[in-house]
Amino acid sequence: MNISEVLNVVLGGGLVATIVAISTLRDTIRKAKAESMKAEADAETVRMDNAEHATRILVENIVKPLKEELNETRRTLEATKREMARLRKTIDAANSCKHHDDCPVLVGLRDLPKGERSSGGKREARTRGQPPERVAPDVDGVRTSGGSEAGDKSGGTD
Repeated sequence: MNISEVLNVVLGGGLVATIVAISTLRDTIRKAKAESMKAEADAETVRMDNAEHATRILVENIVKPLKEELNETRRTLEATKREMARLRKTIDAANSCKHHDDCPVLVGLRDLPKGERSSGGKREARTRGQPPERVAPDVDGVRTSGGSEAGDKSGGTD
């Protein structure tokens, strides 16, 4: 191959076609990049619209009902506070009542919870809120709760 053949091949249709193809390809790449950027912008717009829609749904379905429930709970709490104040006032008034010592309600209120009992945690043999059973003094002046004992002469046999 001599120089003229090489120049003919190089400067022939192959090189010119390659140069034209490369310049055309650059325009195509620019156009593709522009379309890509436009698609990304559209996708970002759709994403933002979806986020706004999801936020609206969240507010309507979750936040508003929770606010309403919170307000209702606050109203209930205030009503409970008022009732507790009335109860405290009533208890204070009951402490000055002339029947104060025999009142089963006050005895029930004085009954300590299980963890605070001073008698080792054992309950007395009585119904909650009821005063202890009253017994009359025995013949010797000692109060007994009933039943026969070893030295008792009433009703028992020796």
